[in-house]
Amino acid sequence: MNAVNLQCLAILFMACILVSATAVAGFLNTDFGQVDVSKVSVLDDGLKISGLLYRPRTAGTDNPAPCVVLVHGISEAKQVMSGIGLELARNGFVALAIDAIGHGSSEGQFRYNEDPTLGVLASVRYLESQSFVNASLVGLVGHSLGAGAIRAAALAHGDIRASVFIGGGVGNMATGADYGSLNSTFPKNLLIAIGKYDTLFDLDQLKKEELPPIFETSQEVAIGRTYGSLLAQNARKLVTPSTTHLFEPVDSAVGVEVVDWMSKALKGSEQEVPSTEESKQLLYPYRDAAIIIGLSALVGLIFPISAFLSRFQTEPAPATELEKERSFLGNWKVLAVWGGLGLVLYLPMILVGFVVNVPPMIFGASIAWWMLATGASGLLALLIVAKYTTIKLNIKMAISKAFDRKGAIVAIGLFALIYIVASLVEGLFAFDLGVIAPLLRGLMPAIRILMFLAIVPFFVVYFLVEGLYLHEFREPRPKPTFSADFLSLCKVIGIKVIPYVALLCLQYVPMILLNRLLVPSFAAFLIEFFWLLAPIFTISTACSWWFYRETQKIGTGVVFNSLLFAWIAATVFPL
Repeated sequence: MNAVNLQCLAILFMACILVSATAVAGFLNTDFGQVDVSKVSVLDDGLKISGLLYRPRTAGTDNPAPCVVLVHGISEAKQVMSGIGLELARNGFVALAIDAIGHGSSEGQFRYNEDPTLGVLASVRYLESQSFVNASLVGLVGHSLGAGAIRAAALAHGDIRASVFIGGGVGNMATGADYGSLNSTFPKNLLIAIGKYDTLFDLDQLKKEELPPIFETSQEVAIGRTYGSLLAQNARKLVTPSTTHLFEPVDSAVGVEVVDWMSKALKGSEQEVPSTEESKQLLYPYRDAAIIIGLSALVGLIFPISAFLSRFQTEPAPATELEKERSFLGNWKVLAVWGGLGLVLYLPMILVGFVVNVPPMIFGASIAWWMLATGASGLLALLIVAKYTTIKLNIKMAISKAFDRKGAIVAIGLFALIYIVASLVEGLFAFDLGVIAPLLRGLMPAIRILMFLAIVPFFVVYFLVEGLYLHEFREPRPKPTFSADFLSLCKVIGIKVIPYVALLCLQYVPMILLNRLLVPSFAAFLIEFFWLLAPIFTISTACSWWFYRETQKIGTGVVFNSLLFAWIAATVFPL
């Protein structure tokens, strides 16, 4: 079988996996037809709030169901809460997961002072107006930023029957008159879920000092014990699943607790929290696994399609004598310099992004400035190496030969393919190809297209310099064989992600084993972004390695990865 046939077969194989995985996820997302899932738009003082409505087929005018509004944390979107929404619908609740104001597909800008509920109160009013909803039985669930939003909504509404704070809503996470004062009766029937490894909270301090007055006890609050009475609407409970702040809303233990709490508070159910065996009946972990498989297949399509298209590209120009004479940077040198710059500049440039909020996206500007500063510093380091050492690096020539028109067209075409497929999946199945964060979703509202265009140049600089380090000036590859290619790919991915994985290990291993934090509080929260960045970096590095393997030029990878990262940043971060 020749190379073209193999490439076509690989494309067909990946396409079949993509279609099958997304179809399975779609069936699971509706509980095999027992739950209707639809996109809704809620008006909040002229702004459109985007939501996902999970409605059990049993809910109707003759059988109105209790309802729950769910809202995510900062730099997230409604999809991250959709798993809990699905499980609530499977248990007889109408669940509405929303994009908070300034997030996801919702309009507006993220400002506490304009609407501290971030669209939650308007969403509650929307549900209360539906004939299939029992307007007297309303619950709220919020994660992190969303926990503060539902606290403000509970105060403004006055008759929210149950609330769940996930990794937020207590301590200094929500302060001021708009959020009310937590006590033994406000909010009604309160469940607090905080991950055991949530770096934003000191659990010992919470249990001993902050929560006892709210739980109406003079003793340290016991984990897993229900205080007060659900019937009297003053029940209180603290649970601490073994998870981190980022993963709290998708943790299955949290999902089980939320469903159980709402069942007791809004339906008067006396059932106990499901056992470990029963908790395996949750559908959304399987749905999310199918989504991840679909995402992997979509990324996998890049390789055979680009290999097929490379047949129509011009052959790489032969190396000049100057290029043949140059020396190369060893793997460890690249790892130390490129990885070290990324780590050292991360926290300072995050702070720069808060001050210089261009493009105007919270955290998005910080990530953009971090990657731009890393690229510029990396280029300066290469210039110093070329001038003051015996290593020969012709940077000008390397950059000049990096790009060609056909390579750029291939990169843009592949990006367009991924965008179109992801948009079709979102339109057909009401979920996007992302689990912890809304990674691949449509650029809506329209202002996000402007953010996408504005942020592309930041990433071009970064990936251009990274291409020089990881491909152009790194030690040359051995003769291409399957084993040699595999080893080369592993090396280049390792060079890219090892520094960030190592930092995560330094942060979380002592926390898990010794209950000690390397970096405390908000800085630790910023480091948690690497849980998302590490797999995204793995994908981008694998793609750039492949493009360089096919063309011996870094330009295709630079264009593709810049567009990919700009797309992710423009959709993930709040305006």
